Formats: sequence, C-alpha cells, structure tokens
Amino acid sequence: MMAQLPKFMIADDPITDPDNEYIFHTEKPRFFAKRVEEDEETAYIDIVEELDNVDEFFHNEPEKKQELLEQLEDWYYSYMEWLDEDADEDDEDEEE
Repeated sequence: MMAQLPKFMIADDPITDPDNEYIFHTEKPRFFAKRVEEDEETAYIDIVEELDNVDEFFHNEPEKKQELLEQLEDWYYSYMEWLDEDADEDDEDEEE
C-alpha cells in the first residue's frame, strides 16, 4: 500500500530553475502551480502545468476551482510563515 501523500507539496528544481518554487497538488486534479509576481505589489498563485485537465475535472464549476486555488494559497503562505519561523529559530541557535 502506498503512503498517503499530503494534499500539497513543495517542488523545486535548483539546477535548471533555481528562481521558482512550485506547489504540487497531489490529488485529482493533479497539477503544479507557482507564485507569480507581476510586480512588487501584485502576486498570486497560478497553475503552470496540469497532469489532469483541471477545468474538465470541475465540470464548469469555476467556483470550485477557485476554492481549491484559495486553499492552495493559504497553505503556501502558511508554509512561507513556517520557513520564516524556522529561520528565526536557526538565528537564535547561532547566537547562543
């Protein structure tokens, strides 16, 4: 039996694409998304690669797709906060 994957996972490719971090949605519809920064004030999460046809999966229910992207965004920003907290703890460890 395969282990239950988390709903969202971070994926990156430090060799060929070091500037981007992707979020992988592991459940159907499976896709990769990333944070897109249009300028200093505008950033959003958008799907960049689909493994399953996302629009087809939601059968003309764009609000469900939007809901999923909002969950993904919440998860991603929680992850970013966790990274900041982790970095702060590392700084404190070094000061001791």
